[in-house]
Amino acid sequence: YQRRVHGDLGCPTADANLRAQCKDVWETTPKPCCWCDEGGRRCLLRAPRKEAYRVPLNIEVIDEPHFRDWLGRSWDYQGVDDHVLAEVPGFRIDVKLSQCSERSRATCITETALVDTTSGKSVQFKAGSPFPFTCSDAKLDGSEDKVVLGPVVVTKEDKGKSLAKWTAKLGTKLVAEVLVEEKVLDVLVKIGKGFDEGDVKGGLLSGVHREEVAKYWGKNLDRMKLAGSAIRVGARNAFRSAVTWRLPPEESYICSTKTKPYDFAKVMEPTHSRVSNIVNKETRLKYHACCQSLTCSPEGYDECIFDHYELNSFEEPKSCIGGYTTIAADICQRPNGEGGCVGGWTTWSICENNKQSRRYVVDKIAIPGFGVCPFPHDYIEVRSC
Repeated sequence: YQRRVHGDLGCPTADANLRAQCKDVWETTPKPCCWCDEGGRRCLLRAPRKEAYRVPLNIEVIDEPHFRDWLGRSWDYQGVDDHVLAEVPGFRIDVKLSQCSERSRATCITETALVDTTSGKSVQFKAGSPFPFTCSDAKLDGSEDKVVLGPVVVTKEDKGKSLAKWTAKLGTKLVAEVLVEEKVLDVLVKIGKGFDEGDVKGGLLSGVHREEVAKYWGKNLDRMKLAGSAIRVGARNAFRSAVTWRLPPEESYICSTKTKPYDFAKVMEPTHSRVSNIVNKETRLKYHACCQSLTCSPEGYDECIFDHYELNSFEEPKSCIGGYTTIAADICQRPNGEGGCVGGWTTWSICENNKQSRRYVVDKIAIPGFGVCPFPHDYIEVRSC
């Protein structure tokens, strides 16, 4: 992941020392480390090694159960009840995961709380309701287009085809975009200018088990080595980590949970409702018109088909989920002329019968004239274990 910048930035030619300082990691920092390519034609920007958070600038949760975590990996998780999505010093984002529909086996985000943990106050959103609110009678300062609750500032954006869209700044640490639909919420989390190494305190977006946060997110760690190069995590491996961020109701900031707590003692089991079980030629044909804007991304396209199948009732005419046009624009964009394949392997599956498998995932197909993927999408590799 690199950004090519033209112009008189005065970037030096790379040498061994400079390359060591600017380790090849995700672009994250407002203090770029820069050097010219070997031909001097363009400048390459990298995060300085000392600020190698391995946190992409755009972190997103896309129409659950599909997550993209802070280690750069994607995975599916169909948990229920309230979970910590992200936590940094002074702020936390909680989400409620609920069944996407009465017949659905998949879960969606239906409520979210943007929390100032210092005061314990939060700005809340829920599916089907276009305006932010609080749990108490406390009034949000501001207007219909901008509301303020302490260090949490929420601004109304162009909603497009959605019910509403808001951008929230949680101090200088996080920026959250909340896309409100009739049945679901989309939550996109970005790091703010004040985000620093060691700020990750946990949540689903940490991508790790609750007990492993310090191992993966302490300061001065080589997270690239720890996380490996997998682009996607298998459902069962993802479940083992994600379920640890499920909240006891008394610890949740979600308003509806405070009013009506759920039974935390109920044991959660991994679901069998996965993209590969649902998406086939028939479902692709039925919902192609809703998802065709995502054909640039085979993985994203199939996730879109899955979501539409799960959110549409059997006896009702199919309807397209709002928000996917916005998501497609983000996924399919080719910044700075990059047109090559974007893809990689999943993590190895759990060892069963002395066999493990992994899958090659194509996130973006190559534009004609650019480098193609080394393997087709969904190619399976098997090894002994």
